[in-house]
Amino acid sequence: MVVALTALLLAASPEPTPMSFAEALALAERAPLPAATARAVVSQRTEVSRGSSLSNPQLVVEPGWRRSAAAGSGLDLRVGVAQPFHLSGLGTARKQAVRLETQALSEEARSALLARRLTVAEAWLSLWAAEQAQVRVAEEVRLADAFREVVESAAALGAATKLDVAEAATYVADARLTELDVQGVAMARRTEFSRQVGARQAVPVTAAGPLPEVALPAESRWPALQERAASLPEVTFRMSLARMERARADEAKAAKGFQLQLGVAALREYDGAVGGVATVGLTPPVFDHAERERGTLLANAARLEGEGLEAAAAAASGLVLAFHEVEHSHEVVEVLRGTLLPGAEEAARLGELLFRAGDTTVLEVVRLRRALTQARIRLGHALADEALARMRARLLIDALDASATEEATPPAPSFRAGTSGAPASEGAAP
Repeated sequence: MVVALTALLLAASPEPTPMSFAEALALAERAPLPAATARAVVSQRTEVSRGSSLSNPQLVVEPGWRRSAAAGSGLDLRVGVAQPFHLSGLGTARKQAVRLETQALSEEARSALLARRLTVAEAWLSLWAAEQAQVRVAEEVRLADAFREVVESAAALGAATKLDVAEAATYVADARLTELDVQGVAMARRTEFSRQVGARQAVPVTAAGPLPEVALPAESRWPALQERAASLPEVTFRMSLARMERARADEAKAAKGFQLQLGVAALREYDGAVGGVATVGLTPPVFDHAERERGTLLANAARLEGEGLEAAAAAASGLVLAFHEVEHSHEVVEVLRGTLLPGAEEAARLGELLFRAGDTTVLEVVRLRRALTQARIRLGHALADEALARMRARLLIDALDASATEEATPPAPSFRAGTSGAPASEGAAP
């Protein structure tokens, strides 16, 4: 279904395609970079499974010509084959390097997918908030038109002045300009969403359905999760790269160690005599110990370890901030939904009643209605911010739970589509 939806989105259709949050998050795995890194892991594992720890044999052909006064002249020929054997543990070092290369690639795939899931979630939720703002502003435009008609009717009866009519008309124009601004924001959010899912142009999609309802563990478990921040994919990816470079340095040193060559050769001399010999060769590491190769690899490993430590510090701070945003965004929603919005709705209703009774001015009614529209828009953005904060925390927790595996794709995040956009209660099972 997701593949069919992707094809539908990429088609140049003038009609907006409704897309739920779950469908949008599923597209993250099919974005170019996460999909490519996942394929890279499969290709790496397929190729290394066919590898061998033995070096290639060497075939030697030595043709020659000899002339003797007693026996005359003729062709000499020597054909031999030799197989080198490394005595310094090259096979083991190579297997270890290959294993760590595959692990690093797998961690990179997990990191890329997690990052893309976070950006796709943010893009969809931002689009949802922008479209909610469009609905609110369109409603304000409609009410502004109706209010202007009321003022014009009152002016015709002598109950309102020309100034009142001008203020009402200005209110309509301002509301329409706000509507145009919000439409531009929605287009920008739609374009950003298209970029995150890998579309080459803005796809006609609309954020459909409720906000995701995300289950999070109880707050008592948050400190223990924060202590595991170093297990997030970006950190493990950097540390895997450092271990990979050190393993490559060990492989380079083993490749320059003692090397034994065993072989056989067949002979045919110019006078027709034939025979065979066994060959034994030994290459000791007298001068070259792979210092040049090891120096570069070990320097890279040291640098990557530093990057990994910085990534661990950033991950710990990011996880603390993610949990804080869950609490902060919920408090903002509670204030908006419980106090500010009801107050703005009541003030706008009373203002209109007072205007009809002749006890207030058009300017005051306009101010109250604008405040109501802004409160409704702020609530939409706050709901999207709360859902994003909970989803970010959920994705990070899932990444921690999957850190012990070497799979390229972490498990799908734990959430469900709610019916009202309200988040799941604290203490729900993850």
